[in-house]
Amino acid sequence: RYVIYPIQVLAKSCKPVPVMLMGAVMGKKYDLRKYINVAMIVLGVALFMGGGSKKKAGTSDDEKPASSQLIGLVLLFISLCFDGATGAYEDKLMSVHSVQPFDLMYNIQLGKTILAGVSLLVLNQVHVFVQMCADMGFLLVALGLSGALGQVFIFVTIAKFGALTCSIIGLARKI
Repeated sequence: RYVIYPIQVLAKSCKPVPVMLMGAVMGKKYDLRKYINVAMIVLGVALFMGGGSKKKAGTSDDEKPASSQLIGLVLLFISLCFDGATGAYEDKLMSVHSVQPFDLMYNIQLGKTILAGVSLLVLNQVHVFVQMCADMGFLLVALGLSGALGQVFIFVTIAKFGALTCSIIGLARKI
């Protein structure tokens, strides 16, 4: 919302960098080859996003005010920090503390359910939720099942290959 689309894509394409940095901070060791691979991937995406035809000055629909761009860049930075911390923490939970992927997935979904339920009660939106379930029950079940299937792939990938590989797979999917 606050930054132009190419900047948003470029920033989100750098997700493996904070995952790797946070993993290193939490004690995970990476080969020099992995550092080089991540640098090459990020550089390649940056070159790809920076290339192409240039519009003439003043004709872009995507131009945003400087203050809006600054807010957007700060929000992108915070998002990347949380992405890196989350991936590295999940990786550590699975490798050091032997948490299984489905246990982690269950606990995360349980926590999200509790937070959503409390939010519905506090904001007095239970009737809106019940009405939405009555109107779109099948679609919500289909969305929930497809989301759960996607989460299974994510957590199994983190368990077998680590958070860094999972973030690189996500980046490749976006590209």
